[in-house]
Amino acid sequence: LVEQQYSHKFKVKVLRAENVTKGALGDLLDTPDPYVELFIPTAPESRKRTRHIDNDINPEWNESFEFILDPNQDNVLELTLMDANYVMDETLGSASYNISKLKVGQTDLVPFLIGKATNVYLELSLEVCSAMDLRFSLALCDKEKLYRQRRRERVMLGIKKLLDMEKPRFLPSAPHEVPVIAVVGSGGGFRAMVAFSGVMKALYESGVLDCATYVAGLSGSTWYMSTLYSHPEFPKQGPEQINKELMKSVSSNPLRLLLPQHITNYVQALWSKKAGGQPVTFTDIFGMLIGETLIPARMDSKLSELQEKINEAQSPMPLFTCLHVKPDVSELMFADWVEFSPYEIGMAKYGTFMTPDLFGSKFFMGTVVKKYEENPLHFLMGVWGSAFSILFNRVLGVKDVPGGSTMEEELEQIKPQHIVGEDSLDDEEPRKGKKFHAEDDHRHAQASWIQRMVTSLFSDSSLFNTREGRAGKVHNFMLGLNLSTSIPYSPFTEILTPSSPEEEVDAVTDPDEFDRIYEPLDVKSKKIHVVDSGLTFNLPYPLILRPQRGVDLIISFDFSARPSDSSPPFKELLLAEKWARMNKLPFPKIDPKVFDREGMKECYVFKPRKGDKNCPTVIHFVLVNIDFRKFKAPGKIPRETEQEKEFADFDIFDDPQTPYSTFNFQYSNQAFTQLHDLMEFNTLNNIEVIKEAIKDSIVYRKENRTRCSVSLSLNEIQNKRFLKRDTRGQAHK
Repeated sequence: LVEQQYSHKFKVKVLRAENVTKGALGDLLDTPDPYVELFIPTAPESRKRTRHIDNDINPEWNESFEFILDPNQDNVLELTLMDANYVMDETLGSASYNISKLKVGQTDLVPFLIGKATNVYLELSLEVCSAMDLRFSLALCDKEKLYRQRRRERVMLGIKKLLDMEKPRFLPSAPHEVPVIAVVGSGGGFRAMVAFSGVMKALYESGVLDCATYVAGLSGSTWYMSTLYSHPEFPKQGPEQINKELMKSVSSNPLRLLLPQHITNYVQALWSKKAGGQPVTFTDIFGMLIGETLIPARMDSKLSELQEKINEAQSPMPLFTCLHVKPDVSELMFADWVEFSPYEIGMAKYGTFMTPDLFGSKFFMGTVVKKYEENPLHFLMGVWGSAFSILFNRVLGVKDVPGGSTMEEELEQIKPQHIVGEDSLDDEEPRKGKKFHAEDDHRHAQASWIQRMVTSLFSDSSLFNTREGRAGKVHNFMLGLNLSTSIPYSPFTEILTPSSPEEEVDAVTDPDEFDRIYEPLDVKSKKIHVVDSGLTFNLPYPLILRPQRGVDLIISFDFSARPSDSSPPFKELLLAEKWARMNKLPFPKIDPKVFDREGMKECYVFKPRKGDKNCPTVIHFVLVNIDFRKFKAPGKIPRETEQEKEFADFDIFDDPQTPYSTFNFQYSNQAFTQLHDLMEFNTLNNIEVIKEAIKDSIVYRKENRTRCSVSLSLNEIQNKRFLKRDTRGQAHK
């Protein structure tokens, strides 16, 4: 949790200079071309400069600059008078000013003596930053609250239509009886994307989507959601036609886009981003690759533009996710979940949120100090699915790669610190005396940078075979904040559900999993690393489990890789359950023994235990081919012709040709249609299961009128501290 704090805005107006001199000899040879450089070492955007004025010993600039400062630091302004030259700029002299001498609200005209004869005049003022660009709160933003009000009216109508002819006790008669329903899609590369396309078609055409408030995705599922929600015809046009376009998009190999004639198209955009002071990694290239494959006509689309798809509550709100990770810690042990909606991006763990256009800008103490253009949607698609840029050698199909057959096994072969490089010491700000428009240098630097990027993409270099530099990287929007306190995701649960020893959850895959999730982010790091959420677990439950969203029913679709089609399908769900328990969030008990009792099914229902308050029901859909083999439509309509039977007779994970491998980025029309139709069938085949769960949620709301989402601001939370746990799971401060 971020402490309420304030920063100072230091305004500098560089007015003019008098008697600029290069010394007696220098003045004989040349009249100076002066400019002023300002430097405050403690400021995040620390170096600024005026334009240079040709051949003028009494120049007038009248240029204004702003610095955001931490008032608790010793802030000193260093002024340097420079002479612009063709080869190397010359320093004419410097002076300094201790900013603590200036009072808040005061404006001073300050002369700076440079050498013996030159004066530079600055107008200096100091004010408190009253408007923050970060929102510090646990509550949902106002736009989401308004959306939920509007959506509730539509969902009420949608439920009445879906449950037509039902008894009144199963239908909502007032707004507070309308359940909040979330649809959730897992990661799993193009397999997840194609499978989710079939799911969304079924949900749309059956009317279930009209009953949902949220659709949350992770990795591959976010690629489908991005394609769907950015489509100009959605939601007027349903997924059917959009899915046909998607099938065509994935029928050719996206790696053709890495051929030289294509890659030159990306170069200018990436170079401009780097030259402007933003980090560029392989995730940028990968995002362009995914964008050109899935949304080639919408490469300029932005996340904030998706607001128009939900402003009238005409669609469920899309939620996307990635992780913030640390350079030297496994993602399974420490990761902060970052959530993305068309309205906001932020981290619920810290109660810090911003509008989507500010993600990637430079922040200090909650205020933007350098604004960049909003990142395009394809960049975010690259971040959300960045596991594939980390394991790019597998995507390229490089042979003899050491490691396992699944993404998890491969990632374990690589040391966690190699996912990200440590922050380099250079702050990507121009240094003193550096020419700003030396075109030859610019072209040479650009060419060598591009050459290194492309060469390492295709070579067998150590860069190519490690995770180094492949994670996404953005400026740290929490730079300079005080993190003295923390709150759990659910601020009331410590009071409502005191933890007991039997509440502790056993390890699912690794004894160290989630071991360090209570640790804070490093607020001194200039940049943070953002990666695919599937690197910790493959379902985006943290977004849906925020108590402020008050979700009653989660319809969850898991497309994660399994060793075989017959393998138990609960690993990711068990990790989500453990994460929820550790964060004191209500979650139904997941009993993996249901697999032994009931065998493999298309979906499983996990309900709250008796007495569990505010606990959602989970319908867990599995990627499996059971009834689809025998029936061509729900309602036990049998397959008759050999062609129909042959079409449906396929395995997902046991097929030796591995058409549905996590690393396959090219789908034949047949492979696409089979997977799409399978998940469309599985969803429609269990519509009655979904309807029953919706009815149960309505009955629960009728009987529990206090069921609502939580709405808190940070000042309503008291005395919460960052928790650390020892190996026995005891919480301590």
